[in-house]
Amino acid sequence: MDKPKPSFSVVMIGKNEARTLPRLLASLKEFQERGGEVVYTDTNSTDGSPDVARSLGCVVFEEGDRFVSTIDAETAKAINGRFVVEGEEPVVKGGDTLFDFSAARNCAAAHASNDWVSFADCDEAFTVLDLDKIEKVIADQEVTQCEYYFTFAHDSQGRPSLEFIQSKMYNRTKLAWTNMCHEVLAPL
Repeated sequence: MDKPKPSFSVVMIGKNEARTLPRLLASLKEFQERGGEVVYTDTNSTDGSPDVARSLGCVVFEEGDRFVSTIDAETAKAINGRFVVEGEEPVVKGGDTLFDFSAARNCAAAHASNDWVSFADCDEAFTVLDLDKIEKVIADQEVTQCEYYFTFAHDSQGRPSLEFIQSKMYNRTKLAWTNMCHEVLAPL
């Protein structure tokens, strides 16, 4: 019996990820074989990342540099006034640029054809992706977000050495990313 098509999309934003995308997509082999959608939103790559993503079966959207903002002097002053302790150097100055991660994540999620999305960074790989268990969780109409253990680093024997709880899988009709930097999910 064929396994059902996943009811969520794996979504990523990236810039110059041609070298990292093959590893991530290799970890999504079963997901893609079952008809799972992988959406790659490119933010002005110069290394051919969109073509690599397409060749690996991704649905690709090219957004250029639309998520980059230039900070004016007044905004820089407000940021420094809030975060700089007396005697420290300013953290930003007028003319600096910032990438609006929340806007990019929300745009990428909007490109997905499923309401449930799971964000992956392009330099990551899924070591365990229990699609059937995820489908059971998604079927529970009360759930709007999933938390899971994320292994950030491994020791010399390949065992997890740094793990934390991650929460980048959610129902995009109920949650959206907020904050330009250090983005977090919040109810709509």
